Amino acid sequence: MKDRESESLGELLRRFMDAPAATAAEEDIRAGEQILNAWPAPVPCDRALDELKLRMIATARRRRRSLRLLRGSLATAAAVVVVALVGLLGRGPADRPGVAFASIIPTAVWESDDIGADDFDLAYFTSEVQRIEAQMQALEEGETEVGVDNAAVEIEMELMQIVETEFWKG
Repeated sequence: MKDRESESLGELLRRFMDAPAATAAEEDIRAGEQILNAWPAPVPCDRALDELKLRMIATARRRRRSLRLLRGSLATAAAVVVVALVGLLGRGPADRPGVAFASIIPTAVWESDDIGADDFDLAYFTSEVQRIEAQMQALEEGETEVGVDNAAVEIEMELMQIVETEFWKG
């Protein structure tokens, strides 16, 4: 070991141990280095190195082949999912409710100029979109606390429960 490295090793060991233990540990490390220098590692023969390289090449080929198969499987699964979603969600005009369902909606909604105010679901989703938009604008302006007013949320939840229950309908 170089003299400079020996000094830094001694200093490092003294940070973690008392002086006699650090000296003993430093001597043990020096003795181990002398043994390693006296008995160098054997060098493998050329035949063993060639066999090792061939094994590594074969392993790499198998991994590449399995990755190709995995990519193909994932692409197929993604295509199946997309087709299934299109099949389930992309139904055409034949699946839309007919005139028989239109009689359920009150006439006042059809004649109103403000459908958003008359339709509870549409009004709820419109308010949610406006709330999210306000939060996004606050984040873009750099506000750190973009919290939701808990009192307003609680009142909104209570109103939604009242609207969803039918006790007030009589």
